[in-house]
Amino acid sequence: MAVLIPVYGGHELFLACLASVLAHTSPEVPILVCDDASPDARPREHVRELMAAQPERRLHLLVQPRNLGFPGNVNAGFAATAPADVIILNSDCEVGADWVQRLVAAARSDATVATATALTNHGTVVSTPAAAPGPLPAEWTVDQAAEAIAAASLRLRPRLPTAVGHCVLIRRAALELVGDLDLAFSPGYGEEVDFSQRCLQAGLCHVVADDVFVLHHGGSSFERSGDRSEIQLAHEAIINARYPYYAPAVAHAEAELGQLARALSVARRALSGTEVLIDARVLSSTTTGTQVHLVELLGALARAGQVRLTALVGAEISAYGAAALARMPQVATIRREEAQARSRRFDVVHRPFQVDHLDDIALLRRLADRVVVTNQDLIGYHNPAYFPDYAGWAGYRAITRAALASADAVLFFSQHAQAQALAENLVEPSRTRVIHIGVDHVLSAPAEPQRPRGLADLDAQTPVMVCIGTDFLHKNRVFALRMLAELQRRHAWPGRLILAGPSVTRGSSRGQEARRLSLDPGLAAAVTELGALTEAEKSWLLARAQLVLYPTVHEGFGLVPFEAAEHGRPCMWAAGTSLSEVLDDGAAGLVAWDPALSADAAFALMSDPERTAANVAAIRTAGAALSWDATAAELLRAYRDAADGPAVPGGAEPASGLSAGVLQLSEDAINLVGPGGALPGEMERPLLALATHRSLGGPIFAGVRLAYRVGFALSRARRGLTQE
Repeated sequence: MAVLIPVYGGHELFLACLASVLAHTSPEVPILVCDDASPDARPREHVRELMAAQPERRLHLLVQPRNLGFPGNVNAGFAATAPADVIILNSDCEVGADWVQRLVAAARSDATVATATALTNHGTVVSTPAAAPGPLPAEWTVDQAAEAIAAASLRLRPRLPTAVGHCVLIRRAALELVGDLDLAFSPGYGEEVDFSQRCLQAGLCHVVADDVFVLHHGGSSFERSGDRSEIQLAHEAIINARYPYYAPAVAHAEAELGQLARALSVARRALSGTEVLIDARVLSSTTTGTQVHLVELLGALARAGQVRLTALVGAEISAYGAAALARMPQVATIRREEAQARSRRFDVVHRPFQVDHLDDIALLRRLADRVVVTNQDLIGYHNPAYFPDYAGWAGYRAITRAALASADAVLFFSQHAQAQALAENLVEPSRTRVIHIGVDHVLSAPAEPQRPRGLADLDAQTPVMVCIGTDFLHKNRVFALRMLAELQRRHAWPGRLILAGPSVTRGSSRGQEARRLSLDPGLAAAVTELGALTEAEKSWLLARAQLVLYPTVHEGFGLVPFEAAEHGRPCMWAAGTSLSEVLDDGAAGLVAWDPALSADAAFALMSDPERTAANVAAIRTAGAALSWDATAAELLRAYRDAADGPAVPGGAEPASGLSAGVLQLSEDAINLVGPGGALPGEMERPLLALATHRSLGGPIFAGVRLAYRVGFALSRARRGLTQE
C-alpha cells in the first residue's frame, strides 16, 4: 500500500494535508508526493526538509520535469509505487485516524472491488454532512468528525457508478487489468470517471469506504486558468460519448436511493444529529387517551434530548395541546405546508396513532426518509360497527394495510396488538416492535382539579362509581349499567354511577344505554351522563370516586386503571387482551361478563379499605415499570434502527372492490389503479416510490405533464384541420 499526493500549487492546504497524513499514517506506508512542475516551489521544498528531518519515514518526492496534467502526474506515481495498491489523496484534503486501514478494509471487502472512495464534505455523490458540498459543522474538528463517522458507520460498502477523486484507493489489480488514467483528460477532469467505467466494463466495481471521512477544501489545489469550465464541458462530452449510461447512473446515485443513501444518512446524523418529526395533528381534537399519550411522548423525548424534535401540528390546536406544547420550548412546531416546503426531509417521522386517511401515507413518506407508525390496536380493523357501511369499513381496512405495509417500522403498545397484526399478515415481523407507553404523566397533570359541569347536585356523602371513556361499543358502558342495577338489587347500594367521555358518531353505545335506562326509572335516577371532560375535570372526578369501572372488552393498552391508582382510587377491569400484559389479572375484579358476580366484587371492594388498598397497590406496582422515560429510550432505539435500516418501498397492494368514494379517488385514478385499471400491478410500488421522492418525482412528473399537454394540443389541432 502507498499514498500518492498529487500537488500543483495550493501550498497552505498542502501543508495541512501532509501534516494530517504523517500524523495518521503508519511509518511503514510509503508516501509519495508528486509535484506536477508547480510554479510554486514551496511544496517540494517542504517535503525535502521533512525527508531530511525524518529519514525514518518513507516519505518520497517525485517532481515532474514539465507539467503533465493530473492524469500524467498520477500515472507517473502509479509507476513509481508499483506493485502496491495506491491511495490517491488530493492535496487539499485532510484525513483522520486509521484512514488507511479502513480504506484497505473496504477495498478488500470483495474480490471484484477496483476502488474504494472515502466520504467527504465536498465530493459529489459521497458528500456529507449535507447533500450539497459545504464545510463541517463549526463544532467539529476533522479528527472528531472522522472518529464519529467511523463509530457510527454500518460498513455497508455501497456501490458507486464511479470512483471520486478526492480520496480513493485503487487496487493494483485494477490498474493491471484496465490500464492507467487516460491522458485525453489532461489537464484533469473526468479521468477517474473514464478509468472507473473501464473497470465496470471489465467486471469490477467501486465502493464507498463509509467509515472513512476526509475533509476536502473544495478543489482549491486545482489552480488553473479560468478555462476550467471549458475543460470540464469538453471532458464531459468525451465521457457521454464513450459511456452514454453514465450520466443517468450518477443522477440516480445523487437522488439518494439505496445503500448509498443509508451510508450518507448515518454519517450525516453522526455529525448533525437526528431530526425527528412527530405527527401531532391529533392535538386539534377533544382530549382523550390518544392526546394524553402524544403529549407525554413528546415530553419524554424532549427530556431525553438525543434528537432534534419537531411536532407537526394542524391549522388549529386545542387548548390542552397548546398548553402542553408551551411547556416544551425545546420542541419546535411546524405545519404541513412548511414541512413540505423544507429543502431537506426529516430523518424520521413518527405517527404515534392510527393512520386513517389515505393522504397521510404519502404525506409521511414525503416528509421524512423513514416512516414509523404506531398501530394502537386493530379494533376498527375488525369491527364494522364503527363505519357507515361496508365500503367505509373496507376502505379503512385498505388504508390500514397500506400504512403498515409502507412503514419502515410499526410500533405496538402491546404484544396482543402486535400478534393480531402479524396474524392478519399486515406487516413483516422484522419491522415490528412492542413499546409499552408510560403511565407516570408529567405534562398532563392539571394544576388544580375542577368540578365538572352537571354535578352541581352531587353531595359529599353520596357514594360514586365512575366509568370514563369514549362511548364506543367495545368500551362496554352498558355493562356498567347492568352492574349498577345488580348493586341496587343485591346490596341496596345508594350511590351514583357517572358516565363521562366523548360521544362518537358511529358505533356508539348511547342508544343501548338510553333503552336500558328508559326501562328502569330507579336505575336512570342513579346515573349521570357527562360529555367530554377536561383533564382538570377528570382529575376532580377520579378523586371523588369510590370506585372506577373500566369494563372495556378490548384495549390497545388501557390508561384508566393507572389514572385511578394515581388518585388513590381502586379500579375494576376484566382480564384479557393487552391489559393482562401490564396489570395483574388477580386484581382485575370484573367477571367477564357476569354483572351479578361483578357487582358483588365491587361492593366488597368499596366496603373494605384493605381490599381497596391492595387493588391500588397492585396497579401502582405494575405502573412502576411503565415510565415515560423508559418509553422514550425504546422509541429512540426504534428511530435509530429505522433510520439506519433499509427503506421499505412505499405503497401497498390496492384492495379490490373499493369505490372511489371510500378512498377519495377521482374517476381517472380509479381507471388507472382500480380493479381492471390500466396500470400494471407490478408498476404501482415503483411509481409510488418515485412520486414521493423529492429529487426525482418532481422533474419526471413535470416532464410527463408537459408531454401530455403538448400531445393533447397537437391532437386538438389535428382534429380541427380534419373538420375543416
